[in-house]
Amino acid sequence: MKKILLLAVILLVVIRATPQTQVDSLLRLCVNAPEEQKTELYLELSLKLKDDSAKSNAYAQMAYQLAVRNNQIPLQAKSLYNLGETLFNFSEYQKAKAEYKKALSVYSKIKDTVNMVDCYKAIGLCYYNMDQGDKAITHFIEGMKLCENDTRNTAKLLSNIAMTHNRMRNMTDAISNYRKALSLNASIKNSTGMAINYNGLGEIYKTINRPDSALINYLKAKNLNKKIEFQAIVLSNMAGIYINYADSMNKAIDCLRQSWTMFNQLGLNQYEAEFKQGIGIILFKQGKYQSAIQAFEQSIELNDKFNRGYKIKTTCHNLLSKAHERIGDFETALKHMKLYVQYSDSLAQKERYEQIATLEKQYETEKNENEIARLQAEQQLTLIQLRKNKQLKQLGMATALLLLLLVFFVYMKYLDKIKSNRLLEEKNQLIEQSEQELRLLNASKNKFFSIIAHDLKNPLHSILGYSSLLKERYDLFTENERRKFAGDIHHSTNNIFRLLQNLLEWSKAQTGRLNFSPAVVEYQHILNNSLNILQSLADQKRIEIKAENDPELEIFADPIMIETVLRNLINNAIKFTPEGGQIEVSAKRENGQVLVSVSDTGIGIPEEDTKNLFRIDSKVKRKGTNNEDGSGLGLILCQEFVDKHDGKIWVESTLGKGSAFTFSIPAKAIA
Repeated sequence: MKKILLLAVILLVVIRATPQTQVDSLLRLCVNAPEEQKTELYLELSLKLKDDSAKSNAYAQMAYQLAVRNNQIPLQAKSLYNLGETLFNFSEYQKAKAEYKKALSVYSKIKDTVNMVDCYKAIGLCYYNMDQGDKAITHFIEGMKLCENDTRNTAKLLSNIAMTHNRMRNMTDAISNYRKALSLNASIKNSTGMAINYNGLGEIYKTINRPDSALINYLKAKNLNKKIEFQAIVLSNMAGIYINYADSMNKAIDCLRQSWTMFNQLGLNQYEAEFKQGIGIILFKQGKYQSAIQAFEQSIELNDKFNRGYKIKTTCHNLLSKAHERIGDFETALKHMKLYVQYSDSLAQKERYEQIATLEKQYETEKNENEIARLQAEQQLTLIQLRKNKQLKQLGMATALLLLLLVFFVYMKYLDKIKSNRLLEEKNQLIEQSEQELRLLNASKNKFFSIIAHDLKNPLHSILGYSSLLKERYDLFTENERRKFAGDIHHSTNNIFRLLQNLLEWSKAQTGRLNFSPAVVEYQHILNNSLNILQSLADQKRIEIKAENDPELEIFADPIMIETVLRNLINNAIKFTPEGGQIEVSAKRENGQVLVSVSDTGIGIPEEDTKNLFRIDSKVKRKGTNNEDGSGLGLILCQEFVDKHDGKIWVESTLGKGSAFTFSIPAKAIA
């Protein structure tokens, strides 16, 4: 009966749906509830009133006293933890840490490792906010020892360790721990956790002046977590990167505007001061000084409106001084420079802030003590009033209970229907996905058999035919004929070797045995390796190969894979370029990437074929200008390897004039 009554009240609270009615409902339950149940009700009240420090703290204290009196050990620990949470939310980190440690001691006695992990995590965050990084990391590690099989919590603790190392400027350790956390979150498909990790990495790379890497991580974070508050933060971070590039100012403005729109939707209007300041900085860098002055003045006005302190005003006055100087208004420039110096007086600011903080602390303490006394008196009056009204409300409560049970039953039926529809939709999606995978597998099988049956068989027939003639009628042929036979055998053997090499690398990629090891490497070294192998083929057709690139260009890639891609593209260019033609291999840095292009003056590709060149299930296959064979596997392999690098590959071709194959790979980030 007690459980049914509790369910009815909880449902009633949900329907009435206001925080105050939820508190009133819990207070009504306290009227005649046994002491054992009052402990949990007080804990619930503490959570509902978490935005009111005094009330939340008072109910948590009352819950703890009851838990001690009734020997409710788990609830003692929970009450202490709630006290810590209340203090933490109001930045009382020293006091919060003490309560968390008391809770940890109780949880340790009953061996509740799950809640012990939460305590270690909370204590570590207190030390983090108190700028005691070593102690914070020690407690995060102690928490990790208790959750070896809890991937989600381990990832959170690793993220906290990375965040602490970042504050301590241990950037290498911070990056390492973020990447460990990222790997764990990826293994459980925790996109929210992955987004936080990518954003953390972006912050680190921004700090160590690697803007390209920072931007890549911010973009990954933005794509993984679509929550409006997270999107607003990431867009603001991205604007901070774009603002450093002269050709990306419009992107910076767009990111700032999107971010501000989201903050505005969340009701965080106080951040408009930062938004206006950011717009002003961009306009200043663009030389639009009048517009920049207007934006800085609006930022100062908003800063004063929301009482945001002196930091924003200091920056704005400094830039206003420079902007007025640029337009020749030296008198106004001097005025703002004086204001900048005034607000920059860090010693005076510190003394003022400390005085204000001391007064606020004293006021808050007195207010809390008075509020606790008032709250206890209010509680007694409320309990007396509730006893008087109890009999009058019993009939209404019974009716409400029956109605709520009926609503609950209908709602559960509705949920069952939604669940069934969702399961059916998921099964249909799985069937469709399986069909697509089967089509790709079938195409891969057909491609493999085609190569074995035709592309591998033809050169072998040539070798067998010529070797048989030489064996049986060697003396009947002239020296020139024998040389020609040897050359044809060598050509066929070389084709077989290249085909087998591509087959081996393709099979490794398909079975997941291909080792992907990206590193910062010299592009020129990879290009030289490819040209050394293929130069003789080009010489045979009197084809000139030109290479245009910065000899010091560096890329972040797997050298073996990129060499394979280059080798296949240059080999194809030689194959489809007539004798006396020309091939150009170029590479250039563009928007944090390197674009590598292999263009030729060959026969070109029909437009209808360019769409299917990189598809495993396509049948595009042509002879070279000297009747060279091709399997079509090389370009598919190129596509696989470029995808591994998060790059793209495409072709531009004009029939009869030549083709240009281009692919993108990450560039070495600018230090």
